[in-house]
Amino acid sequence: MRRASWWLGLATLTAIGANCGEDGSSATTTTGGGGEGGEGGGTGLVCDAPFVTKGPWALRVDGVSARVRWEACDEASMGGIMVTPEDGGAARTVASKATPSTLASTYGAPLNPSAPIDYAGTYYLHEAAVDGLTPGTCYRYALAADASRKGRFCTARPTGTAFTFAAIGDTNPALGTTDDTIAALLPHAPDFTVHLGDLQYYDSLLETWASWFPVMQPLLAAGAFLPVIGNHEYEKPDELDAYALRFFGDAGFDGTRSYHRFESGGVWFFGINSEEPFGPSDPQGAWLVAQLAEAKARPGFRFSIVSLHRPMLTCGDSGDLPDAFAAFHPIFEKERVLFVLAGHMHGYERFELGDGPVYLTTAGGGGVINDPSENLARPYCDKRVASGDYYHSVVFEVGAEAVIGKVVDQAGAIRDTFTTAIPAPP
Repeated sequence: MRRASWWLGLATLTAIGANCGEDGSSATTTTGGGGEGGEGGGTGLVCDAPFVTKGPWALRVDGVSARVRWEACDEASMGGIMVTPEDGGAARTVASKATPSTLASTYGAPLNPSAPIDYAGTYYLHEAAVDGLTPGTCYRYALAADASRKGRFCTARPTGTAFTFAAIGDTNPALGTTDDTIAALLPHAPDFTVHLGDLQYYDSLLETWASWFPVMQPLLAAGAFLPVIGNHEYEKPDELDAYALRFFGDAGFDGTRSYHRFESGGVWFFGINSEEPFGPSDPQGAWLVAQLAEAKARPGFRFSIVSLHRPMLTCGDSGDLPDAFAAFHPIFEKERVLFVLAGHMHGYERFELGDGPVYLTTAGGGGVINDPSENLARPYCDKRVASGDYYHSVVFEVGAEAVIGKVVDQAGAIRDTFTTAIPAPP
């Protein structure tokens, strides 16, 4: 059962994005309450220079390339980006390509009239393809249309090189905790962040995608952002395609818009859409099985990590996936999967079974905290070695011989640490 109420967040809610554009930019909107389905109380988006409405953010990063995206309300913001090596070097300009999308519905936040509205209309998703980069190098970028819109990304590290990444799930910024959780994470300087799904919650009645972006922007600007799909990406009939996949589809490589893989430092990451069938005989599951084996056979392979929204194992107040666990756990053990990361159950859990991967639930990114111990009678709960009902992210430091994990709560305190040995090369 839920032990906290999202109504508590309403009492401390600040006027996110009031008197500004969709995400705090100089592009202006007229808000007039939280209607939806084309019934927002405002007069619609007013598109003013410099036209940028969301972002930027980086994704689809490998050793020599990256993609930087942002949304604009006008095709005129075609200025591209300026890219500079973080440790110094020559800057260069990279042009962007704009893809228009016409959204048919307007969605607001009925309990938060000051939240900017997701207006119907035509928007332009810009993407700058940055190629010819140096492996294991971090870069800074800024939009030519608005130099205050900036960020960084790091190209994939050479095999065996130490690096840090982060995981966070179930962000619901309007409740007032996501910003603190992100602020506590950023000093750990991850190369990239894996998001475990449930990016934004229309169902909270307090936020929109237009209010989500400005709160999340510090994390989006800190490194590549690589999410998986959760159930709350399906709250509106068009939300998956019109928002989640339009912004973050094709985050990695080799799969589809909603599932992918990528690599850094000899570590292979696989992001799965657990809202769609993914058993070993389903197309998505068959892809995962084949790609795990293919990655393991590559020179320089160290281990793999699988990310999905719904946990295969949880003692908390959400469902588990026993059939998926039974089917995939032997495969994960065979193919050297070291961690399985999941969200959905709003809290923290760590399971160590003695063989195969460590199973982590990390879903304390801002949604209402759940009870992580409601279902302790499940047969594997004696294998749970740590848990907590607090807001948090997880920082992973990948070293030469082990991965050190740190669970960082919203105040910056370390709530759990663990060290997982990296197996010898196959």
